[in-house]
Amino acid sequence: MACTDSSARREIVHYSRKVHASGLVCATDGNLSLRLDDSRFMITPSGVRKEDISEEMLLVMNMEGDVLEGEGRPSTEYKLHREVYRRRPDITAVIHAHPPKAVAFTIAGRRLDTGLLPECVVTLGNVPVAPYALPGTEALPRSMTELICLSDVVLLARHGSVTAGTSLGEAFKKLEKLEQCAQIQLYAEALGGPKPFSSREIADLEGLRGHYGVNSRTMSFGEA
Repeated sequence: MACTDSSARREIVHYSRKVHASGLVCATDGNLSLRLDDSRFMITPSGVRKEDISEEMLLVMNMEGDVLEGEGRPSTEYKLHREVYRRRPDITAVIHAHPPKAVAFTIAGRRLDTGLLPECVVTLGNVPVAPYALPGTEALPRSMTELICLSDVVLLARHGSVTAGTSLGEAFKKLEKLEQCAQIQLYAEALGGPKPFSSREIADLEGLRGHYGVNSRTMSFGEA
């Protein structure tokens, strides 16, 4: 079991408010969840600003998509979370957010290069982008099924991001790094364009993951 129901409620409310306060979602966008056991997960409700989430609003669902506990509707993107839990038994927490700068790269058809900063090379790796799919449908989780098996962080074209971890704190840190990387790349573009690391420097940085205790699943910069 990932955590008790009561601790899961506290953790989801805490990080829902942090995601909102950090500008990584707006209005009723985004959703957070925690795996409770092999067959159940807890998730934020639909139609509520993340700043206003309370413990009693959270819903418990099974992997078939049935609501087991709670009133109201679960997040419309519960299928994204369920897909991650189905494909990644090592994952116990998922955040689906709408980080504006990172998403802007997908709208412009530009690559967000997570290989420009040492900390992003080490912690995020080469972040893949899932093709655009209609929100709220089965097409959205299908668009990132293969990618979430390769990387804990996936960008969803024109839509948002999915970050996964063994806790919401871990998933949130990956989300923060992703948006910070996008912001710094935008600054570098304004100053004449980023200067990339060499292949040797990238390989050296990737080799530091064990030293820093990074256990995230990441794609190398040699992968598509």
